[in-house]
Amino acid sequence: MRSLFRSFERAGVDYLLISGQASVLYGAATFSEDVDIWVRPTATNLRRLLSGLAACRARVHKLTPPLTLRNADAGHGFHFVVPGRPLPVYLDVMARPPRVGSFADALSRARRLSTDWGTLPVVEIEDLVALKQTRRLADYDVITNLASVRVAEAAAKPPRALLRWAARHSFRAEERAALLARLGDRRSADACREDILREIGILQARDVRYWKRRIDELRKLRRSGHLWPEGALVSAIIGAKPVRSTR
Repeated sequence: MRSLFRSFERAGVDYLLISGQASVLYGAATFSEDVDIWVRPTATNLRRLLSGLAACRARVHKLTPPLTLRNADAGHGFHFVVPGRPLPVYLDVMARPPRVGSFADALSRARRLSTDWGTLPVVEIEDLVALKQTRRLADYDVITNLASVRVAEAAAKPPRALLRWAARHSFRAEERAALLARLGDRRSADACREDILREIGILQARDVRYWKRRIDELRKLRRSGHLWPEGALVSAIIGAKPVRSTR
C-alpha cells in the first residue's frame, strides 16, 4: 500500500482515508481487507487520482461507472485493484459519501496519522462514525469502539456534550447505560438495548434507501454497456477517454 499512497502524493491527489483502515488506525477495529478513500470532488482532482492509479498499474474492479464529476456527485463508488505484495490492494473511492458534509470541511477536521505506509490524512472520528452507519451490523460494534476511543482521548473529564454524543453512538447496551449514568440518566441496560435495536433498524433502512438509487443507476449503466470494463487498465482508459468536467 505504500506505493499506492506515494503515487497519490506524487500526483497531488486530495483524499482522506476512511472506513475500515481508518477504524484500524484509531484502534477501533482489528482488520480490514479493503482501502477506502474520500477524494475531493473536482475534475482536476479526479484526473490526478486516475493518473496516480495508472502509475500503480491499477485495474478496474467490480461494477464501476466512468469516473466523471456527474457520477461522482451522484454518490457512486468507484472500485479498483492495485498489484501488491503479498496480495493486491482493493481500493474503493467515493467523492460524495453519504451522511457527511463537504470534503473541505472534513479535511479541515482530519488528522495526519503515522502508518506503515507513511503519514496519511485520516478522517476525524466523528465523521468516520457517520460514514460507518451502514446496513452492516458489524459496523455498529466499530462505531461503539470509535465512540469509546473519542471519550478516552478527553482523559478524566470529557465534556458533557462529548458524553452525550458518545452515548448516542454506543450500540452496546451496557456501555450506553454507563455513559448515560455519567450524565445523570439512570436508564437500564435493558431499556438501552431496546433503544439500540430500534435505532440500528432505522439507520440500516436509511442506508438501504440511499444505495437503492445508486444500484438502480448502475444496473441501467450495465444494461446499456456504459460501465468501465472489469479488469481494464486505468492507463488504457485514460488514453482512450480522458476524464472531463461535466460542469
